Amino acid sequence: MSIASTKIIEAARELLKLCGYFVDNLWHVDDVHFMCEQLELPRISDEDAMEVFSIANQQFDGETGVSWPKLEEALKLFLQRRQLMATSYEALCV
Repeated sequence: MSIASTKIIEAARELLKLCGYFVDNLWHVDDVHFMCEQLELPRISDEDAMEVFSIANQQFDGETGVSWPKLEEALKLFLQRRQLMATSYEALCV
């Protein structure tokens, strides 16, 4: 990550803190990529990793929040959906 990007991120975090948000625990697409490596799953794009975060957020649990296990569940659901879409597409094209 470039120095300019790091400064922008830090400024954004400080602004959010000033507005009352807790931002000390931010997730990054690299966290999803790391999970793919650890689970020996195919690497997904940054855009797909953001979709994984969206799925995790839709299934948000106030007691556990967004956690590694919740991200793993969301990643597996994302991959299942992608496989289902690919299978459905192939069936339509035959």
